[in-house]
Amino acid sequence: MRIFLDARFYKKSGIGRYIEGVYSEIVKMSDVEVFAGGYVEVLKQSIFKNYIPYNSPIYSIYEQIEGSILLKKLEKSFDVFHFPQYNVPFLLPKNSIVTVHDLTQFKFPKFFNKLKVKSAKIVLKRALKKSKIIITNSNFTAKDILNFYPRIESKIRVIYWGISDVFKPISKEEIELFKKEKNLGDYILYVGNRKPHKNLERLVKAFLKIKSDFKNLKLVIIGEKFKKEDEIDRLKKSLNLEQEIIEITRASDNELIKYYNASLLVILPSLYEGFGFTPLEAMACGVPTAISNVSSLPEICSDAAYYFDPYSIESISESIYKLLTDNSLRQYLINKGFERIKIFSWEKTAKEHLKVFEEVVKL
Repeated sequence: MRIFLDARFYKKSGIGRYIEGVYSEIVKMSDVEVFAGGYVEVLKQSIFKNYIPYNSPIYSIYEQIEGSILLKKLEKSFDVFHFPQYNVPFLLPKNSIVTVHDLTQFKFPKFFNKLKVKSAKIVLKRALKKSKIIITNSNFTAKDILNFYPRIESKIRVIYWGISDVFKPISKEEIELFKKEKNLGDYILYVGNRKPHKNLERLVKAFLKIKSDFKNLKLVIIGEKFKKEDEIDRLKKSLNLEQEIIEITRASDNELIKYYNASLLVILPSLYEGFGFTPLEAMACGVPTAISNVSSLPEICSDAAYYFDPYSIESISESIYKLLTDNSLRQYLINKGFERIKIFSWEKTAKEHLKVFEEVVKL
């Protein structure tokens, strides 16, 4: 089987993690040949042996024009075309598969540019209509898609994403050495980008509420910023938390594993997640998690996390306090977490993707 993959998201955010997770397994299979389309300088250092130049900026008019021209040339050369996000070119081959991770900007349009949301709706609708099959990462996201587009139910296939086995507990000695190197004491950890729907403003205010009970406690935020100074930076100043909140824009997987392991708990206050890597990665590292009780998170994390109302600062702060003070609950969640992550494997995810690819070939 010959597969063309739009790999322009490789090494970028959650979609990049998805590409690397799935295709690091698929490229090992002898009866599959993958050609990655993307930025050559990035792909030269990638998991892919075969790559095709595709330099159009993501979410641009150029990908519609240049992408269509490229796909027209390649149309008869591949059994399957896989697009890991719905920003597909206008001229989409008939044997195409599109992955939809979430519908955040359509559920929370107030957080996004109005023109971009309108454009994205057009592109999404066309991608869903023209693709042979749509892969998504949770039953929740599948239902969300069907609420907008009920006629495509027969096309949707739900496949859970995996978790890399690099996320695991490390020794107490390694943790202490890491904390010393980074000059860290006790902290709670958020991992994810800093877009408005991630709800970090309420998290900061909830953190402030419990600070008097845990004077030396810090909040570490690891994630991409989209403004030079965003709401978190302004809150740090206005609430006098500049010494209490540690911001890290990027961390390698090796560093991230250590940040997870060294934290007292991992918190995800997001208003919307299509899947949610963060709590599962934390569970794999043996760290208790407190997360929102909305969107896909209860489906993905089941009874292995402590839930709160993300719209309530009081609920968020109470969950932090509970997990910092109740040792039996912490141990219960750690044990449940180790059990829960067993169902999330990139090898399993890759095999399920291949079944879908084979289905497209036969259609």
